[in-house]
Amino acid sequence: MTFRVVNLTTGEILAELHRADHAVQLADTLAAEQRYEAQFAVVQLVTVYETPIRGKTP
Repeated sequence: MTFRVVNLTTGEILAELHRADHAVQLADTLAAEQRYEAQFAVVQLVTVYETPIRGKTP
């Protein structure tokens, strides 16, 4: 599972991390650096479907 840090003000994806606590810490740091004039979110990504690879059975 991965977590993205997204600037909700601009829609920009700033980072993709594997630990939620690191993503939250980064979001808080970025918000403070922007003097809380931009809003940041941590979005959890969950795989819903993967295509098969030729020669391998799922």
